[in-house]
Amino acid sequence: MSELITPELVLLDQNLGETKFDLISKLAHAVVNASRATDYDQLYAAAEARESKTDTGIPGGIAIPHCRSAAVTEPTLAMARPNPGVSFGAKDGPADLIFFIAAPDGADQEHLKLLSTLARSLMKKSFTASLREAQTPKKS
Repeated sequence: MSELITPELVLLDQNLGETKFDLISKLAHAVVNASRATDYDQLYAAAEARESKTDTGIPGGIAIPHCRSAAVTEPTLAMARPNPGVSFGAKDGPADLIFFIAAPDGADQEHLKLLSTLARSLMKKSFTASLREAQTPKKS
């Protein structure tokens, strides 16, 4: 997954807002600032609309907000490890590992492949533990 995510797409140990929409906004800005999307407003609107349909929090302190948008120029994964954690609707509480998947419109196969690859990785406790312990974005 390294080609999908770069250190500038990783936000570690920051207060990224009180709501999931605050946090998604920060991740959308990171995607635009990394030149992976051309328009923040369009990207954020797509992510907000998708998140408003169904919560993306899953057990284990993880959330995977995702969207497709014409503003996205290439499939991208951004990650946040907020402090404090932020609720994404999971029954076990706030998320402290958030993975934002942004895919171009029409890239349905790439979007699903990225989602399934990430889901398989997240099933490995060693993977999530290493992300929770990383000291720098490069180690994430």
